[in-house]
Order: sequence, then structure tokens, then C-alpha cells
Amino acid sequence: MISFTHHNIQLDDGTFTKPDIGFLTSEFAWFLAAKRAIEVTFQDGMAGKRIADLGCLEGGYTVEFARMGFEALGIEVRRSNFAACEYVRAHLHLPNLHFARDDVWNIEKYGTFDAIFCSGLLYHLDRPTEFIKMISGLCRRLIILNTHVARETINPNFPLSDMTEHEGVRGRWLQEFDPASPDLDQEEIRWSSWGNARSFWPCQEYILDALRQGGFDMVFEQFDFLGDNVSYEMTQGYYAMHDRRMLVGIKSP
Repeated sequence: MISFTHHNIQLDDGTFTKPDIGFLTSEFAWFLAAKRAIEVTFQDGMAGKRIADLGCLEGGYTVEFARMGFEALGIEVRRSNFAACEYVRAHLHLPNLHFARDDVWNIEKYGTFDAIFCSGLLYHLDRPTEFIKMISGLCRRLIILNTHVARETINPNFPLSDMTEHEGVRGRWLQEFDPASPDLDQEEIRWSSWGNARSFWPCQEYILDALRQGGFDMVFEQFDFLGDNVSYEMTQGYYAMHDRRMLVGIKSP
């Protein structure tokens, strides 16, 4: 049975994939912020350009990128999530919408891209700096990383380790699952890591360093996904409580 956990997509027949969530993926603040960054970067349009959506879950963002005109590829490893992606693709007339069931570490076999969108994935990896280095080499122009980061102060919302060093950068570990559990089924934990039982959250400055070292001559944090009350969100709201950041790298043409 096809099930959706988060992405609410309107299909060609007028139905929705997750109507109880209350909003469309196309209306979500994270997508709208990414769309603005994309439109500023590609002012000549998206037709003929390629974008990869890494760890695409149920394909909602990939769909919207295809609707913008990209040749859009969503990569998703879990069988249940990929089944949802294929259901969406079959119920939309978007010949430029593509999905691949694969581990994102295998992205190199899909070629190079004009843009890479990586939302909700980086903080599920145990080698995030190495991953940024790899995808930077495959990205011709724009990369968007929507991710949690580690801070010097402890965030009580996440069971993170003490501050430590890994891959030569500072950050904190998060235990994703118990690999020794007899009931472990990675297919069932749809919002968790794949393969690595622990993930490493670098501090934000090291992610920006990795982007610079990857050839992006413009790197910055994008704040407009926070809405109109940026100061509240940064001091008391979601941004402050969840350490979620939207980090952008652009290579000059």
C-alpha cells in the first residue's frame, strides 16, 4: 500500500497525496525559499537544466522542480518512499520528472547537475564533509543544503553527543538507531539514516568551508524561509530550537 508521511502533492486528477497535512509542498516555506534562490541564480530559465533532489523522500520537491522546467531527478533509497515517488510520477504528466532508487552516495553515476538540492539529508550522514566534497564536484552552479547543524551550546531537543572532532571538523554525533536490535528494519524507519547507525552534525562554519573548498565562490545562509518575523524565529522559534539552516553555494558562471 502506498503511503505518504509528509509530501502533499496535487496530482493531475485533482487528488492530493497527503491532504491532512494542511498545505501543499509547493506552498512550504523551505521550497519557496529554494525557488527564490533558484530563480535568482538561473535568470535565463530552467529549461534544459538538470537538478538532483537528494534523499527526496516522497518526491514532493522533485515534482515542483520539474514543474519549474528542470530535468529533475529525485534519488531515494527506501522502498516505501520510492514507491510513493513512482506513484506520483505515474499520476502526473511531467516527462522531465525522474526518480532513481539508490543510495545518494552513488550520485556520481547519474552525471553532473546544474543544481543540487539536499534537504533533510546531510545530518543523516556519518561523513558529511566528504559528501559535500563529492557533490560539489558534480554541481555546475547552485547547491542548497537545508540541514541541522551542531552548536557549541547543547540543544535539548536532540540527544546529541558532546562536542568532538570528526573528518577534521567540530560537531556532534547523533545515534540514529541501534544496529544490534533484533527488530531493526531500516525500511520501516522512513525518516532515519541509511546504513550508518550514527550521523555527524558539523558546526555550520565547517559546512560553509566545505562549500568554499568545493569551488563555490559565493556561500551564504538564506533566512527568508523563516517568514516575516526573522528575529523571533532566530531567538525563540524553530530556527533557535532546532538549529535548522539553509546554506547556499553558487559558482560564478
